[in-house]
Amino acid sequence: MNTAKKWRERFLYFSLGIISLAAVFLLLGASSDFQNNTLNFGRYAISSWATQIDNKSGVIGAFVLDTVSGETRTVYMRTYGDTPESKMTKNDLKKPFIAIE
Repeated sequence: MNTAKKWRERFLYFSLGIISLAAVFLLLGASSDFQNNTLNFGRYAISSWATQIDNKSGVIGAFVLDTVSGETRTVYMRTYGDTPESKMTKNDLKKPFIAIE
C-alpha cells in the first residue's frame, strides 16, 4: 500500500469521525433545558468560608442561600486553634432552613 493511499484513507476516517461527532452534538443539543424559561438548579445554594483570627486560630463556616427569597443563613461555624477566647460553635446543619436563626 502506498503512502498516498494511506493518507487518503486516514483523512476519510478522520472526516467521518468529525461528521459523526457533529451529528451527535446537534442531536444532543436539540432539547433545551430552558424551554419554559425555568432554570435547572435547586432552590438552595451553599457556600463555605474561612478566616484567620490570629496565628493559631481561625473560624470556618457555611452559608445557605434560598435562591427564591434571597435569604442567607449561617448554618455552620466553628473555631479552631489554641486561643481560649474563641470558643464559637454553631451547627444547624440538620435543621430546616426556616428553623435556622
